[in-house]
Amino acid sequence: MRNERPSLLFVHGAFHSAACWDHHYLPWFEDQGWFAHAVSLRGHGDSVGNLRENPGLADYVSDIKQAMDQIGGPIVVIGHSMGGVLAQMARARYREIVGAVFLASSPLRPDPLVVLRMFFRHPVALIRNQVFGDMEAGREAFTSFFFSPDLDPALKRKYVAELSGESYRAVKEVFSRSRPEVPDLKSRPVLVVAGDDDWSIPMKDNEELARTFNASLVVCPGAHDLMLDPNWEISANSIANWLSTTFPD
Repeated sequence: MRNERPSLLFVHGAFHSAACWDHHYLPWFEDQGWFAHAVSLRGHGDSVGNLRENPGLADYVSDIKQAMDQIGGPIVVIGHSMGGVLAQMARARYREIVGAVFLASSPLRPDPLVVLRMFFRHPVALIRNQVFGDMEAGREAFTSFFFSPDLDPALKRKYVAELSGESYRAVKEVFSRSRPEVPDLKSRPVLVVAGDDDWSIPMKDNEELARTFNASLVVCPGAHDLMLDPNWEISANSIANWLSTTFPD
């Protein structure tokens, strides 16, 4: 039976799908008594739509709204990476979002040192991505920071096999967008969660995001894909503690 607390809607990042939440977070949060859902954005996973249509962030926000309408009631949106950006946009637009968690959320602008590190690891893939808009090649470069080096190799192969393609337009818009709108910070609070081994997002960017939303910043062990990290339960517990405090029974 559904409880009185808000529902949770998990939003994946670039190249991912709702499957990234199925391994740990969704069943774990359901066991904690939360009504938890995940959405696959158009062209990702088993969703409808085609990435050849090159959807933008606004299209993905519409997908989130569709999922929210199906769930109904107040919702806390939990967005990872690009999904964190989408969560910021959706929160500004839809008042039924009563809280938000930005999990390893993409910064406003790419850090030059991060780009340089990706280039040295995957120069051909990054050039094909940046010059020719080849997102299939780009996935190889982006995947280099998704997973912890401590992740079991068999699990890493499984997670990589589950990755989707991505829209060049959407990724470009992530790093060319304006500063986020921040309405109703007291009544619709935010939590920022970062991974201490996530070299793709410098800690200063997580700190800036927390300041922008007047939010607490929690730093957890793990790489960029915190929900798939060997230490995933620590970040899950951090989110659950915030949820229970912010939205008590």
